[in-house]
Amino acid sequence: MEIPFRRELGTPPASSSGCGSGAGRAREEKRAALSKVVVRRLPPGLTKRQLEEQLRPLPAHDYFELFSADLSLCPHLYSRAYINFRNPDDILLFRDRFDGFIFIDSKGLEYPAVVEFAPFQKVAKKKLKKKDAKTGSIEDDPEYKRFLEAYSVEEEKTSASPETLLGELEARARELTVPVLTLSQRLGQHRGGVFP
Repeated sequence: MEIPFRRELGTPPASSSGCGSGAGRAREEKRAALSKVVVRRLPPGLTKRQLEEQLRPLPAHDYFELFSADLSLCPHLYSRAYINFRNPDDILLFRDRFDGFIFIDSKGLEYPAVVEFAPFQKVAKKKLKKKDAKTGSIEDDPEYKRFLEAYSVEEEKTSASPETLLGELEARARELTVPVLTLSQRLGQHRGGVFP
């Protein structure tokens, strides 16, 4: 029976499979590449400009975004800010300076900030706004032109004098009453025993 050797203190355990050591290296590189932090528990009414003034001088960064408080979380209304630093050494200095820093809102309430690494380290890309090709082209659209013509005809009818509108209504009423009268006469004759 063989007894396994004790490993020396400070040496990593031997991996039984060859692929395990590669995954460990990738994980270590990921940890070393953390550069985005989140500042939590900020006052709900804080604006981006006010936060920049309070954090001044802010080390070199390539991403800075403030997200206002979600009103559906009523008793826990806090804003949060995400900052991606270019230099990893600045993260420690920033954390030492602002972790526990007390922000005071306009009502005088105190909000101690919490600085930690962001759980999602990727930075959102700025979307380039493309110009819409159809902007300003509605006047050339044939369907819109037909709509304008129909709308102007209806507008002319509504802008007509009250006498002409009254005449049109009376004519419609006469058209409706004539068939109704003939129908009622036929029904009356039918009830009386006389068939047409």
